[in-house]
Amino acid sequence: MPRVVQRGRNVTMACLYQVHQSEIYSVKWYRGTQEFYRYSPLESPTTRVTPVNGIKVDRLNSNETHVVLMRVTANLSGNYSCEVIQNAHTFPHFTASARLDVVGIGGLRAIELKISPPVVQRGSDVILACLYELTDAPLYSVKWYRGRHEFYRYSPTETPATKIFPFAGINVDLARSNQSQVVLTRVSFGLSGNFSCEVTADAPSFATSIVSNTMDVVVLPATSPSILTSQHYYMPGDVLRGNCSSGPSRPPSELTFYINDLPVTPGMHQVQPAPDGLFWSELYVQIQLWPAHYERGAPILRCEAKVSDLYRDNSAVALYSANSDPKIERVTSPGSGAKLRACQFLLLLHIIVWANNT
Repeated sequence: MPRVVQRGRNVTMACLYQVHQSEIYSVKWYRGTQEFYRYSPLESPTTRVTPVNGIKVDRLNSNETHVVLMRVTANLSGNYSCEVIQNAHTFPHFTASARLDVVGIGGLRAIELKISPPVVQRGSDVILACLYELTDAPLYSVKWYRGRHEFYRYSPTETPATKIFPFAGINVDLARSNQSQVVLTRVSFGLSGNFSCEVTADAPSFATSIVSNTMDVVVLPATSPSILTSQHYYMPGDVLRGNCSSGPSRPPSELTFYINDLPVTPGMHQVQPAPDGLFWSELYVQIQLWPAHYERGAPILRCEAKVSDLYRDNSAVALYSANSDPKIERVTSPGSGAKLRACQFLLLLHIIVWANNT
């Protein structure tokens, strides 16, 4: 079935299924929730038309897999579905749907403005794609706007076909831009906001359709969050005071503290400005440590930094007591445990040598 059809034309809708003819109990067709055509091989006649306002079924050319609508009008735009029911004990059924848009002569429908990637890192390139469908009319122009300001135009009947209008911060890559997309390079924070593409069909209709989307330009933290605590060692009964910082980034990171993977009641959260329009995030924590925190050994204090759904990272430290044997490998990289064991071996060797010399 064509997704867009010109007013007054016939439309053939096909219902594709993998069921043997002998296994079919019925095939029903709907516009919205209203049934308008049914094929039932066990009945006589095998086809049945139910009146629905505006729908004219070509019964001679409709069958078990197709239904033909004649001289469609604009009010028939909408969702259509077919329901296949098998001739079995439980009468299992399957449904498929599609949308039909009926347009005037020289019809046009803009579908979507797609931004790739959907969230853009500052300084990178972005592709803005304008998805549209034309029916029986050539393209007259595609105009691109940031807010209300036009910055790029594609007109196939003009020479040159492309035209750029100056806009602060917008750099158009002409070599990669055409009738369906525009490529922006080295994007900046100032380009965050609304973009639109306006598509116009050529004569005689000069129909126009426009779609919009919002672009977000961000900078994500370059490193993991950093944790600082007021003491080197902690015992049950001590008060833990610490802070976590993340950034610089834009937007600022959301920070959360955990002890043994359980969230901690947040303390004061601050956002501080950083160079180049970025921000530092800081979160403070103050909590009483109890014996329960030490049931599985030294408690693990973890800070998670998150920027929307784009970025998530964390850091952790172990809250060892003064008389405990630190096991650094629990909270650092896999190689650090081997380094610790090597240091312990060298220390033991030094003690043995010193003892033999005395």
